[in-house]
Amino acid sequence: MNEKKLKKILKEAVTDKKLKTGAKEVIQFIKGTNLILTSTSLPGPSLDKVTRLSEESNIPLYNYPGNSILLGRLCSLSYRTSVVSLKNISEDEVNSILNN
Repeated sequence: MNEKKLKKILKEAVTDKKLKTGAKEVIQFIKGTNLILTSTSLPGPSLDKVTRLSEESNIPLYNYPGNSILLGRLCSLSYRTSVVSLKNISEDEVNSILNN
């Protein structure tokens, strides 16, 4: 995946308030989510729970190769985040993220 394109999609989601950050918030607002991105620094129990919920809800999961600081910067956030959920993004955008 072109990182510039991913950054553009994430920045638009932040602007439109279609992005949830953090494991608790992502798990709480799993309904209506189109895609979940996880960083390499997501702790094991949280990763297991997010993975299980995404499989149960048929939500695609993308493992971002960077840590939580890089994922936060990619989303143009001033803080780190280990998991992000995207709501109301197009199927084409989901496919472009998943098809590296």
